[in-house]
This record gives sequence, C-alpha cells and structure tokens, in this order.
Amino acid sequence: MTRKPCSGLFVLLSMILLFSFTCIIPAMAEVPIRKRITELGDSHMDIDVDVLPEWPETVLQMKVERSSFDRNKTMELVKKYSLSPKKGESWVCEIGGKQNPDYELYFCEESGAYGSIAVDLYAPHTLMDETDEGQCKANATTKAFLDELGLDYEYPFYYVAPMGKNAGGVRLIEIVARLTIDGMPCNTTIGWTRDSDSMGDGDPTPGAFFVVTESGELTTAIIRNPVNVIKTKENQTMIKSWNAVLEDNKGLIMEQFGTKEDAGATLTLKQIEFVMMVDAHQIAYPAWAYCFDCYVPADPNSSGPFSYDLLLTYDARTGHEVWRYIN
Repeated sequence: MTRKPCSGLFVLLSMILLFSFTCIIPAMAEVPIRKRITELGDSHMDIDVDVLPEWPETVLQMKVERSSFDRNKTMELVKKYSLSPKKGESWVCEIGGKQNPDYELYFCEESGAYGSIAVDLYAPHTLMDETDEGQCKANATTKAFLDELGLDYEYPFYYVAPMGKNAGGVRLIEIVARLTIDGMPCNTTIGWTRDSDSMGDGDPTPGAFFVVTESGELTTAIIRNPVNVIKTKENQTMIKSWNAVLEDNKGLIMEQFGTKEDAGATLTLKQIEFVMMVDAHQIAYPAWAYCFDCYVPADPNSSGPFSYDLLLTYDARTGHEVWRYIN
C-alpha cells in the first residue's frame, strides 16, 4: 500500500521556509540604494550606495586613555622599516613628545621631499589595487609595522592610493589605517565635543597615517592618539539608525549646501560608515559618517560649475553633528 504525503504538513513547511527567506532579505547589508530623498528649490539630495552599514543596537560607555609607545622599541621599528636618509634631508622622529601633543608617533622628512599628508582623511573607502605591486609592498610594510607596534586596527586598510612621484622620481603610496576601539573602527577625522567650534582644535580621534615608497620603505608615519579602554559600563541608549539621523538632518543640510550660490546643487550620498570617535574627556562614542559628492551646475545665480566632497559626522546616540569638512 502506497502512503500519500501529508499535504497539510507540506504546506506548513513551505510557509515556514517562505517566511524565513522573506525575513532574511531586509536584513542583508549589501542591498544597493539609489533614490532621491529630498528637494529644495532646484537642489536635491540623492542616495547612491552599494553597501549599507551594519551597526549594534547599543555600545558600551567606554573611558579610554592614551597608549604610550616604548621609545627604544619604536625607534628601532622606524629604523627597520623606513627609507635610508639621504644627504641634505631633514628627518624628524618624535615619540610621545610635546611638540605635537596629539601624536604618539610623528615621523617624516620635514622639507617635504617625500610628500605631505593631512592627518585627517576626508576620502571615501579606497581599497588597495592588488594588481599594483608597489601598493602591495607598501601595504605589507604598513601592516608589519603596525603589528610590531602592537596596535589594534581594521584590515584591509581603509585607504590605499598612489600619491604620484616626488622630485627624485620615487613613487609614493598613501595609506590610512583605522585604529579600533572594542573591535569597532575609528573615524578618519577629528571631531569637536559640543558642536561649538568647527574651525578650532578638534578632539583627537585615534588614527594612523602613512606614506610608503613603492619599494615598501616608510617615509611618513603619524599615529594620532592611540588609546586603550580602561573602564566600561552599560549604556542602554539605542543607536539611531543612519537613515533616521539623515532624515532628521537632511533639511538643514540642503539649506546650508543647496541654496544661494549653491542653488541647483546635487548632493549624492556615496558612503555611510558606522565609526567610533573620542571626545575631549577621552570618552569613546559611536558616530555616523556620511560622504557626499556635491555638484553645483553653471547658472547665472550660482558660482558653478564645480564639485566637491562633503563629509558630515553625527553622534549616533544623539544625532547631533560632531564634525564636517568640505574638500
């Protein structure tokens, strides 16, 4: 006698599977978004991102303190990985010094023979070109150097890109490593604590900035405010979603960057990052960093055409702006 399948059980299992797959799809991080979210006059704001960030519901309240490098060990590492000095060059290697109090390590050639870099990066995430041998060598040197220093950092590196050649024909690679706090990457910029003085000195969020030759020789190494967590406690404040923070602030953004001489502008959000920052009291806090491509067309009433990068950062708990930069 042939037993017939239980149709009721089959339908139930099918419904469960369908429900499961339906629930999984909205949670996926790699879902591109391309849409217009607001307009103001002839200006508008678009979202054009391929990967959406993931973020925790809450983040511990964390007190941090500055890490101190062993001077002798650090000097040996710099000597091990750096370019051999040439006649006429002026090199400086300051470790935990007072001349640059935000930096635990400041190593470079002072005359600019090997280029200069800003110790705040306002560029989008740029991964190493694995087909470029020079980038690969520079990347390997930077990783080995950070490993021997004993720092916690995000890998692959946030930014790896060629800088061109110096006057001596040496091809240079810029690398920015995001140091981490409790496993979460720090922002690549500084911030200000109470949204009071955007033009003044900011609070030094941890970061690591390098210039390396295509042969893998270190020419610049700047480590800003490396920290260790010394105290934690629960913080039940929910992290605001990136889209909620953007929704709350998009009107003000459009007023500031889409009116008057910027009328007709298109602000295109290209990247969203969940990051950590450190305030003036050495308290770590979560933040949302938004990277916009901005274009102002030619118009009798505008100063266009021109384009620029706009980086806006907001406290992820309060939604308040904590840093901005126009490049």
